Amino acid sequence: MLVPRHWEDNGELPANHEPPSAGRDDQPSPLSSPLCLRECAYAVLNPLVVDTADWDDLPSEPLVTGNVDVRPHLLPQLIHLAELPAETRLALAERIEQHRQRGVALFCALLDSRSPAERVAQHLKLHLEQRRPGDKRRWWLRFYDPCVFRHLCWQLDADRMDRLLGPIDAWYWPDAQGHWHCRRHRSDQPSGVPHLLLDRAQWARIDRLALLNRTLDVLELAEPELEQDETLWRWVDALLERAERQPLPDEDDRQRYVEQAVRFHPQIHTHPTIHARLERVREQGISYTEACADLDDARMASLAAELTGPDRRQEAP
Repeated sequence: MLVPRHWEDNGELPANHEPPSAGRDDQPSPLSSPLCLRECAYAVLNPLVVDTADWDDLPSEPLVTGNVDVRPHLLPQLIHLAELPAETRLALAERIEQHRQRGVALFCALLDSRSPAERVAQHLKLHLEQRRPGDKRRWWLRFYDPCVFRHLCWQLDADRMDRLLGPIDAWYWPDAQGHWHCRRHRSDQPSGVPHLLLDRAQWARIDRLALLNRTLDVLELAEPELEQDETLWRWVDALLERAERQPLPDEDDRQRYVEQAVRFHPQIHTHPTIHARLERVREQGISYTEACADLDDARMASLAAELTGPDRRQEAP
């Protein structure tokens, strides 16, 4: 989700075992795009995924920051929806749906704010570039990406989320099904600290976001009935962190580790057969994927069944 001061034009950015908690109580039922369009004065568009011809008729300004040397038309764009006639604004709902059917979000976000465009733009620019503790470089935070923002809502505490929103009263982002979700300010009082000031643990979670999203996509294909919600996201992130500590340095190996726990049994890695393969990885230096090459789904299900009994509850850790 982050890159140092340079930018990668392909849009690909490098990337506590607690029980998962319930979803946030400030998340209402998903909304439709026409409702959001009526309420919101601004939108954010990612020109790396949307063709110029599909948005060059909209009033926009590039979010140009001081330390990223990139052509403005490749940077995130703040769309001034309030400058459009009401009918034109509502007609964008059809354009949004056409893009969704192609697997693309026309708008990364719709922003409800009473603040002038200059203030909203300056606030977004401030947060696009971040610093890590002990690192003089600036890092690009793709919080405008819906696949990033949905996780920041549970990864950051309420105060930091309010700082991220700043003059924005409500931030709406789309999911793959075309529903819009909302995050509002928790406090009516402006924060005295404008910057996020992320600590090392928060950076570690953000660094895992690319792999987290990739793993969630794989799980959605393998287990379509699995509900994709904050509870699952927290659990998968905790499993990825545990896989790092094994240690499993390869991302494909960490993804395999997570899939096994989510698809077959939360404690699958305590089974002697799986534990032995983790030991082989440590002792022989082979990949975990290679060590588990002979374990197909049927064999994994059989191992999971051996862990399930009256005194071994099959539940998420």
